[in-house]
Order: sequence, then structure tokens, then C-alpha cells
Amino acid sequence: MSSNYYKTSIFAGLAICAAGSAFAGQTVVYKGTGSYVASKVLMPLGNGGAAVHMSNKIIATIEPSEVGFMHGTCAGMGYISDGGDDSVQAYCTFEEKRGDVFDIRASGAMGTGTVEVIGGSGKWKDATGTGTFRRKYMEGDRGTYEYEFKITVP
Repeated sequence: MSSNYYKTSIFAGLAICAAGSAFAGQTVVYKGTGSYVASKVLMPLGNGGAAVHMSNKIIATIEPSEVGFMHGTCAGMGYISDGGDDSVQAYCTFEEKRGDVFDIRASGAMGTGTVEVIGGSGKWKDATGTGTFRRKYMEGDRGTYEYEFKITVP
């Protein structure tokens, strides 16, 4: 083999290593909209409010993305006052494509809230970050929302 072949191979190998390390510590802002269907169990409280246990199935757009959408599942607890004010604590997992998953802990009230990214797998392994969400529409057990998550991978 010629010395040019070896030089080219070494250069290509270094370029691949450099490209792989360039993504370490990268923070990406993901934005999108989602639709959900919820299952709820209400427990009336003596104060006129209710505790609620819920689980959601979600499909959402995600940009930037190779795929353009992701699926998610959430489970959590909330409180609805006798005046209709609500608050929620939930955990969710989102999958963009097989093996690329990130997880969040969400807190919100009256349709807006914050999230903390608490890890994942694949391209989001050991991810951290923060984000926000805002409910756009809700009727019965269905609704839509907008989100923005800033996710950092180590």
C-alpha cells in the first residue's frame, strides 16, 4: 500500500475522532408541539378539590430531528381545587427513534410548567437539561401543548 493511503486513512481516523468529541457537552434546543390523550382517576377530597392520578400517551413534533416526531408516555399526580385551579407533578419518557430516549420530571400549574431532563439512552444517554411547556388546548381527556427543552449530552 502507498504512503498516501496510510496518510489518508490516518487523517480520516483523526477526523472521525475529532467529530465524535465535538458533540461532547453539546446543548441543543428542541421545540415542538404535542397532542395527548390522558387516563385519569379522581379522588374527591373533603375540601371540595380532588387528587388526580393520570397517565398520558403523547405524539409530538421535534425540531431539530432526523425523524421529525417522537412518542411519549407520562405518569403523575395532580391536584384540582374546588375552584378549578390545577397543579401537577409528572415523569415522562420520550422516544424519537428506537434507542434514542430522554426522560423528564415535569411540574406545572394552570397549563404551564417547567421540566428537568433526568437522563436517557442512545444519543441522549446521561442527558441533563431544562425546559418549559404550555398547554394550548384541552377538552375532556385530550389536549395539545407547546414545549422547548434545552438538552445537554455529556
